[in-house]
Amino acid sequence: MGKRKSAAKPPPKKRMDKLDTVFSCPFCNHGSSVECRIDMKNLIGEANCRICQESFSTTVNALTEPIDM
Repeated sequence: MGKRKSAAKPPPKKRMDKLDTVFSCPFCNHGSSVECRIDMKNLIGEANCRICQESFSTTVNALTEPIDM
């Protein structure tokens, strides 16, 4: 005679927290002043500081996140 199969529950799915899109500026050191935007249509990523008006733009791909810029 064989044993009964145990009713094992599947492991719970891990929830990924969203990454920040607002950072401190490396030029003026003002906290939460740099906002990152990614335009996947034109494949351009932009980071702009609201305080010192410094900006940076680069090309992006499908794996690029705001923290990467």
